Amino acid sequence: MEKEEFCTLARQLRADILAVSRRFLGSQAEAEDNVQDTLLRLWTIRAQLDEVRSVQALTYAICRNLCISKLRKRRIVAMELSNEIRLASEHDSQWMLEEKENAQWLEDSIAGLPSAQMQILRMSQQDGLENSEIAEVLGISETTVRTALCKARKNLLERLIKRNQ
Repeated sequence: MEKEEFCTLARQLRADILAVSRRFLGSQAEAEDNVQDTLLRLWTIRAQLDEVRSVQALTYAICRNLCISKLRKRRIVAMELSNEIRLASEHDSQWMLEEKENAQWLEDSIAGLPSAQMQILRMSQQDGLENSEIAEVLGISETTVRTALCKARKNLLERLIKRNQ
């Protein structure tokens, strides 16, 4: 892909990836930075873009992954625990243990889903994407997305019922 073609493509995609970035990150400034990072990643692989089936879907995937990375970095904050928090956490150790076990069970259950269901469920629940966005990124119909989500949730519900019996 030549420079002119890439510039045209970048202009066409910019507004959409800015909207996706803003939805994930909240801040206009961070969203603008993410757009630049996304376009930079595309620029580095511009020679292979002619071979890609859907450049738009690839762009959304790159944008989403960069947003998720930035959100994860945001959560990592070192804090000194006050005495009150330490005391409360010692009393709640049983509750925390149960929460850890529940979270691990859920993660294992999701990992045990068929790969398509697992991917679509994670895109919906963790990434916060709408069915139409998932369909566009994966190149499938919205009906297929809804069906896979329904099956995944039903599967998890059945596993939960078995676990609690």
